[in-house]
Amino acid sequence: MVPVSLLWLNDMVKNIVETVKIEGGIVLKNVIPPDRASTLAKYVLDTELNERKNTDAQKKSIRDKGHRISAKGIGSVSKFDSILPELAAYLSDDRIVRAAENLLGVNFRISTIGGLVNFPGNQRGYWHSDWPFNQTVASNVPAPYPNIVMHLSSLIMLTEFSSVTGGTLIVPKSHLIPNNPSGKMDVDANARHPNEINVTGNPGDVFFYDSRLWHAVAENKGDAPRVAISVRYAPWWLNLNVQQDGHRDRQRIVLDIDGKDSITPRISQYTYNKLPEKAKTLFTHLVEI
Repeated sequence: MVPVSLLWLNDMVKNIVETVKIEGGIVLKNVIPPDRASTLAKYVLDTELNERKNTDAQKKSIRDKGHRISAKGIGSVSKFDSILPELAAYLSDDRIVRAAENLLGVNFRISTIGGLVNFPGNQRGYWHSDWPFNQTVASNVPAPYPNIVMHLSSLIMLTEFSSVTGGTLIVPKSHLIPNNPSGKMDVDANARHPNEINVTGNPGDVFFYDSRLWHAVAENKGDAPRVAISVRYAPWWLNLNVQQDGHRDRQRIVLDIDGKDSITPRISQYTYNKLPEKAKTLFTHLVEI
């Protein structure tokens, strides 16, 4: 007899998979305990402040080349070594792992992790899809792209997401369109969309979605930063070398054409050794050589 708990998980995973396929994304409740979400939010805020000088310089360099990146009033974080062992336990939540295996196949892996801070009064962003569908990025899947799930994204909510705090804007079902406003199409990437809604949730919830889903940075009309961690998942066959500093694929596909890119930092062997066993396969490719 199959345990009741397993039947419950199977039904939940089926619902996650079907909702992602039909609507484009779903909010998973209580992936992180609220008290730990608060602690992680503080880490992101502190690290953002420490990294701000370097990240601002990087963003300026990208903008100076004529590329569009981020919105004013948005902070970002790239370093997670000290909290990665705890974070990895949440990233390998059974609901996420089993849904990702269903959508991407076995041996999927994490492609990027980044902290995001919407400061009060931040600028609204433009409509786009995540890499590799963002057409402003050099290493993109050119539109029109096939109707295949080939990359998943998630937003770990470390503070409340609402229409007031700047919960990410999305257009439901837009992942079924073979293009997005970051490319050439008859849609104003800067305009409000008639079907747009805010992602809403509590600290510790996760918005899990198809990377093709149209989304945009929302204005934070509150009085406190809205904090999240963006985590993306890729199938084993998707080329992630284009996001690795020093790799020949990044040099040829991105740098040689002076294109817009992003870099996923590697993790140390020491940090990797501290990860939960069930999470290690998600990070093996990112260990420093």
